[in-house]
Amino acid sequence: MMPTFLGIHIATRGLYTSQAALSVTTHNLSNIETPGYSRQVPLQRAAGPSMAYSVRGQIGIGSQIDTIQRIRDWRLDQKYWQENNAMGEWESKQTVFNEMELILGEPSSNSFSTVFNSFYSSMEVLSKSAGDSSVRTSFRQAAADICEYFNNTSNRFQQMRNDLNGDVQATVNQINSFSQQIAELNERIRQTMLAGGAANDLEDQRGLLLDQLSKLAKVEVTATMESMPNGSQMSTLSVSVNGSTLINDSKARLLACYQIQDGGSQDGLYGVRWQDTGDSFDPGGGSLKGVLDLRDGSGEDSNFKGVPYYLNQLNEFARTFAKALNEGIFKDGSSYYPGHAGGQGLDGSTGIRLFSFEHKSSADLMASGSDQNAVYSHITAANLTLSADIEADLNKIAAASASGGQDNNENIQQLIKLCKDTKMFDTGTPEDFMNSIIAALATDSSHAQKSADRQGRIMKTVAGWRTSISGVSSNEETSNFARYQQAYSASGKMVSVWDEIYKETINLISG
Repeated sequence: MMPTFLGIHIATRGLYTSQAALSVTTHNLSNIETPGYSRQVPLQRAAGPSMAYSVRGQIGIGSQIDTIQRIRDWRLDQKYWQENNAMGEWESKQTVFNEMELILGEPSSNSFSTVFNSFYSSMEVLSKSAGDSSVRTSFRQAAADICEYFNNTSNRFQQMRNDLNGDVQATVNQINSFSQQIAELNERIRQTMLAGGAANDLEDQRGLLLDQLSKLAKVEVTATMESMPNGSQMSTLSVSVNGSTLINDSKARLLACYQIQDGGSQDGLYGVRWQDTGDSFDPGGGSLKGVLDLRDGSGEDSNFKGVPYYLNQLNEFARTFAKALNEGIFKDGSSYYPGHAGGQGLDGSTGIRLFSFEHKSSADLMASGSDQNAVYSHITAANLTLSADIEADLNKIAAASASGGQDNNENIQQLIKLCKDTKMFDTGTPEDFMNSIIAALATDSSHAQKSADRQGRIMKTVAGWRTSISGVSSNEETSNFARYQQAYSASGKMVSVWDEIYKETINLISG
């Protein structure tokens, strides 16, 4: 015969089932804005039947919830991680290129074109009043302004490179932190599921960390399915970066930063390697690759054009311009003008250089190398200055070609022509050369912006696909809440009915 209190047992199971479903729905609604949260669904089924000898067949014993399922699409997760590394790379590049454009200041009142035009205008004024001390002062200041422009621009570019170097270390620390947390979650998920529990929220935490990790480097995630004693399936995730294992089950390999000591352009900067083997680490993509490209990109051999490339271009301008103005010698070695050193100052001085480095005198400048190429190799955009001679004495400005005093402006006229000569640089005049640098940066910046925008649209689409599957809909959950609440009320009424039936039956039997 069937159990005496089967009816109230079935109704009670209905209460528990509805209560559990209501709890899941409440959990979903309370996490509707939680990053990385995946919608959960109670999987309900009819409980196993009970034998009933008073009737033919079997009678069910109510309902039960087997598990709380986490709604997630593995393929979309992998697609998101794949696209996210490109997003991280181009976002990094876009941000830095935009900052570099601001530093160059085109167009603005402190741009190169403004400073150079002021210098050119001061030479024209000087050519008309070669002996006027106030005009000479204006010319000296305009020349100093050119030096200051390149000093400031170079120093800010160098500071940007130093900041990028710090970003390398910070990003490596982030990768290590995320890797360790993911490995720990792998173990916690295993222990939870071995104990028969659901690890949905832990898996969400792991997924969110993978979202963040995938923006830093090019990660590849593989899942290994394992059957649990209760029949459920557990997925253990392994992560590799550019083909090298980063996380294997509950173990994470760590990265380490070290200072490069190669005597070259990267000397003193951070390199990245695996902590256990010492092998070099290649992120393959992500923001770490973007930062390394920007910090180290020299543009040589078709490499990426980062901060070093533009620093080298500024240095090239400073050397070529100083050599041309001082000696009348162009980049290709040709000489068509006497240069400032070929003219004569008001005091009869000759051989005075207009530009130097670190405020050295003309004599000290020329003593800094065995030939002119060696001399001017010491000049960079960061250390370009007026010569100490010009800084100390306005009469050293060589406006004249020879003795003739205040009325001789032949040398300054030659310097005016020199500044507009298209043969000074390979790309033309000083303005042409600087415009080519600015145009190249604008092109690189535009490409990074377009790539970041395109990647952003892709990411938005993929994220939308994930949300449509894993996200919580307030309308849907509110509807579920009402449905489970009604089921709970119905089961409660059934408990009351069976309570009355049992009371009446007991009274009849006992009476």
